[in-house]
Amino acid sequence: MGSLILTLSLLLLSYVCIATILNYRRLRQFKGPPLAGLSRAWMFWRATKSTLYQAEIDAIKQYGSPCRIGPNLLISDDADVVRHLNAPGSKWSRSSWYDGVRMDPRQDTVFSTRDERLHADLKGKEYYGRDIDTLEPDMDARIAELLNLIRDNYSHVTMDFAKVADYFTLDVLSTVAFGRPFGFMAENADKWSYGKQTSEFMGLLELQVNHVSVRWILQSPLMQWLVGPKPTDKSGLGAALGFAHTAIAERYGPDAKTRNDMLGHLVKKGLSKLQVEAESFLMIVAGTDPVATVLRMTLFLLLGTPTAYTKLQHEIDSATTQNRLSTPIATYAEAQKLPYLGACIWEAIRMYPPLFGTKAKLAPRGGDTIKGIYYPEGCELGICDQSLCRNTAIFGRDAELFRPDRWVEADGATRALYRNTVDTVFSAGRSKCLGQHIAMTELHKTVVEVRESCLC
Repeated sequence: MGSLILTLSLLLLSYVCIATILNYRRLRQFKGPPLAGLSRAWMFWRATKSTLYQAEIDAIKQYGSPCRIGPNLLISDDADVVRHLNAPGSKWSRSSWYDGVRMDPRQDTVFSTRDERLHADLKGKEYYGRDIDTLEPDMDARIAELLNLIRDNYSHVTMDFAKVADYFTLDVLSTVAFGRPFGFMAENADKWSYGKQTSEFMGLLELQVNHVSVRWILQSPLMQWLVGPKPTDKSGLGAALGFAHTAIAERYGPDAKTRNDMLGHLVKKGLSKLQVEAESFLMIVAGTDPVATVLRMTLFLLLGTPTAYTKLQHEIDSATTQNRLSTPIATYAEAQKLPYLGACIWEAIRMYPPLFGTKAKLAPRGGDTIKGIYYPEGCELGICDQSLCRNTAIFGRDAELFRPDRWVEADGATRALYRNTVDTVFSAGRSKCLGQHIAMTELHKTVVEVRESCLC
């Protein structure tokens, strides 16, 4: 019996070694960190130190793009690659990275599904924010609440806007999506300890999307039962889910409420209650933190760049004097006509891309050639947003600097290049971020209104 176990162990070890060597050789033409071709252990280590994004930037700088960061994983910082991978009709498919963002164990979402037909069907039914008449009024109510919160609590006291931005975006999302706010701004506190617990959750999520072994453990029924967010929880993300599920339940059944908002749109499109509950998990996570990141970084960068702030202030003051901005809250259409405002927001997105992960795609049968580079069948190709947005070949030698003026000084063709490059942070084609319009509406309107309260 002992000899049989030893023989089987040796056979398994031999199989693993041979598979590792063959996989290493298959992508040997792509350079990267020394151990990356053999294991993702270095990615795991970097992620536990919250430095993985910087390690990816450094790897591309040292080894070029595309760069090998795993036995079967490459990353690029080329916007053309993003568009190629996600173009309609592209043969590239979603990799196992997307299995890691399946947050509700019962059901895939429009973001997590790897079935392209299901993805296309769900995307056709999802909410873009362009055809709902409650979007801006709902945002206006929350922006007004934010301004009151700042005036009532921070007129003579230092404000931690990083936290306040989280409260604000959470209340905006819940109002737009579920018809009423979570109540973070009303309490001016980290309700349900949401921020603390979600920060820990996001750290685990980064490991889950990149490592199959971690995913297997965290997505197992036992771990989901023990520590997974559940709508019955009294704290953390689970409590927010409980809030969402209550609102969703009101829209189904014989006594269903109707409202022309995000939930009403999904119900009208025929999504099941289970599907909407699964999508609500995605809405809460993807619809809040990225917007809060851009909002606080825009204000932070303006604080550190007085010349840019002065120009933005002058633009907004001039528009106000000329009655080009509505009161008490400017509309998105009006804010879009302020070029320097747009420059500041897009430059902040460029400096600190708000979405995480490689979002890797899987090379099709027979492989594929992109811009003269051949990618073997079955290899994974992801994107490093941070490196893409600081590419000196596109943005110049001062790409590491926050300089909104680059957007207004550039000619039309160059400005379009900047915009089309940074826009790929929100992906492209069939994988385009569904919430981009909502996010940009929220950002433009909010920066106009809070710039004086937060920057003076």
